[in-house]
Amino acid sequence: MDLGILVYIDNSEQMLEEFGWLYKSLIYSGVLETGGIIAVCHPGIEERLPADSRIEIISSVPYAERDAQWNGYGYINSVANLAEPAVNEACSRFEYILKTDCDTFVTPALRHFRPSGLCTGFGAYAYDASVRARLSDISARWGYPHTGLHNVGASLLGPSEYLRNYLTAQTDACNRLLDEEFREFQGEWPGWCKQVLTMYAGELALRSTYPQACSLGLLDHFSFADRKLGSDVLHIHAWHTDTYWSKHRYRNGEYDHMALEEIDTRKISGYCHWLAAAPLEEVTRRALRPAS
Repeated sequence: MDLGILVYIDNSEQMLEEFGWLYKSLIYSGVLETGGIIAVCHPGIEERLPADSRIEIISSVPYAERDAQWNGYGYINSVANLAEPAVNEACSRFEYILKTDCDTFVTPALRHFRPSGLCTGFGAYAYDASVRARLSDISARWGYPHTGLHNVGASLLGPSEYLRNYLTAQTDACNRLLDEEFREFQGEWPGWCKQVLTMYAGELALRSTYPQACSLGLLDHFSFADRKLGSDVLHIHAWHTDTYWSKHRYRNGEYDHMALEEIDTRKISGYCHWLAAAPLEEVTRRALRPAS
């Protein structure tokens, strides 16, 4: 198969709803016509995922519940649970993998986009100069080349082998950072902070695997962008914001006055809004199909 969408779904009503947004965007964009979804999920939510032959469900107890040193740190699940042997095997059946979060939307531009290296999204963990310096120091200490790339996002797209190697390296970096930097230290964002340890590990993993075969910022576009949904927008992330389109304000019902037909899907913000609000049946009816 061509493109696999790799995602982790925890036992959370919010995350289940967000997976529905991603799923609808995969149908609407036509991306799912030539690919499939690898849904790594908490055992308690397995039966609630859509019944679709294109979804391979891998039930997996959260890493944070299995490894005592990670107890209470749920962010590790979306990294370590995706690096397990069963997931690696599932990913190997695809030529390309998009690893992403649930609260994201793919666009029609992704249907035919296939990179030769790793494409990453944009993160927001290293705006502080001291954090960038700390990461560079650790990179040098660990023997990895310094490429000057910071703020590597959570989403990645690339050849399957690249993604699988990256996830293994990221999990290793998480464990090493915990041991060397955060065993007795919590910190506070935007400074050096345990809360974003997995993001730090992602940057270090990229440096240790494919530092010269990557493109930063092609994924994780802002959902509140008031601009056209152009061919340069492959993937959108529902960032924390109060600006339209905001997932928090959507959940609070603040957009309920807007009818589906009034939403401007030509813009990034409207595209996200419509996919979140529209019933699956309507999304399927209007889905883009590959040219015959």
